Amino acid sequence: MTLRLRLILTIGGVALLMVLPALYAAHRLSTLREIATRVSQTHGAAFAALGGLQNQLGEASRQQRRYVISPDDSTGVMERNAALAGARANIDLLRIAGYEERAAEVATSLDRITDEIRNIDGLLARSELQPATDRMPQLTALFSRTDSLLVRLGTEIDTRSNRSLQAAELISATALTTTLLALLACFTIAVLLAAWVTHTLIEPVTRLRRSMAAVAAGEFVIPSGLPYDRHDEIGDLSRSFRGMTRQLADLDRMKADFMSVATHELKTPINVVSGYAELIQEGVYGEVSEKQQIALTSIQEQSRILTQLVNQLLDISRLEAGGLRLEIGELRLAELFERVQRTFEVLANKQGIHLSVDLSADAPDTIPADGDRLRDQVLGNLLGNALKFTPEGGNIGVRGWRDDGQFRIEVSDTGAGMPAEQLPHVFDKYYQIGEQARSKGAGLGLAIAHEVVQAHGGTISVISEVGAGTTFRIDLPTTREQMTEARRLQGAADDN
Repeated sequence: MTLRLRLILTIGGVALLMVLPALYAAHRLSTLREIATRVSQTHGAAFAALGGLQNQLGEASRQQRRYVISPDDSTGVMERNAALAGARANIDLLRIAGYEERAAEVATSLDRITDEIRNIDGLLARSELQPATDRMPQLTALFSRTDSLLVRLGTEIDTRSNRSLQAAELISATALTTTLLALLACFTIAVLLAAWVTHTLIEPVTRLRRSMAAVAAGEFVIPSGLPYDRHDEIGDLSRSFRGMTRQLADLDRMKADFMSVATHELKTPINVVSGYAELIQEGVYGEVSEKQQIALTSIQEQSRILTQLVNQLLDISRLEAGGLRLEIGELRLAELFERVQRTFEVLANKQGIHLSVDLSADAPDTIPADGDRLRDQVLGNLLGNALKFTPEGGNIGVRGWRDDGQFRIEVSDTGAGMPAEQLPHVFDKYYQIGEQARSKGAGLGLAIAHEVVQAHGGTISVISEVGAGTTFRIDLPTTREQMTEARRLQGAADDN
């Protein structure tokens, strides 16, 4: 299943989950609207017809009594007949409203009333006033019976109306509860769908991003936790990334092999050039003029620079290939600082720079370290850079003391300093600051120093300000246990 289809199905599912409660609520509202319409149009119309029917029958009874008392008054007859006609019209309205059975009973009773009224009217037309008067109680009884029917009809209308209202109340109550439960269920399902999407999409993308960051940092190791077997875009991307990483690892290995072979092969001709220059300079091949001495000195200096560069390239190739081997022993710090001072004090004095080396009295006597690498590849590179970039009359300081269970070394100078935006890159391979740096090295010294310090389980950092100088700070473990734990933590951090 492709990512597009998976996303479309997920979004469609969430949309459907949101629509279902709305559809249910709309259906319930439609039912309530039907009930309201029925109550208004059916029961309301029945109530109105019942009220009219009661009024019209009462009017017909009153006008009939009036006519019996005053047979010569034709107005009462007209109003009576109009009331009876209105009563029949209201009976038709009751039928339309759905009360056919009750309407039929009332219509039958109204027919009897009409027949009795005709009989009385016939007697009055023959001037038989007393017989007509004697029949009035029978007509009154018919009106009373009809009134009883109307009372029962009113009760039935009330019953039906109450039943409809109760149904509406029940729908209203259950609709709210059901809708809320449906919304809760849909929300839960939507959350589960989101979690599923996160698990199937975001998690592998996050793992892939971390793996890419590791490759970008120079770790060309094929990760094992990526979804290579997925049949979608993420699987394709993971497989492509695996192939790319494999090719980069092969290229990196070829580069390291080439650098190792090339630098090793370069050593012989450089040593030959340096050796012959030294022999010529010593007069082995005849007298050397002053100009030739200057040229030979330049050749010797450039040979020394080339030798240093080749050694740095060899160190970098070993570090990249994981071939850095430390000879960890108990390094005497007093001896380390004395050798550093002897080695660099002459160079500093030659350049007119004041060098101070200070080992605090609270410093430990020894620390677990590879003394040669710490002296040459760490302190040597740091002091070499300090001498390059500190002008005549400047100061360089090397201090060492115990700090929070570790041994700290600071190498500071009063040189040109570095811009803040360049500080995060000073330990990158081949990174150089400014044209002056490019003319004085290959940008490998600090990278080597960083790797050596990390191999000791330590850390190295830099503080610098343009025009105010630079300070490098090294923190090293003072016991083998600390070194082992620091290495373990570094390995865990690299894995993440």
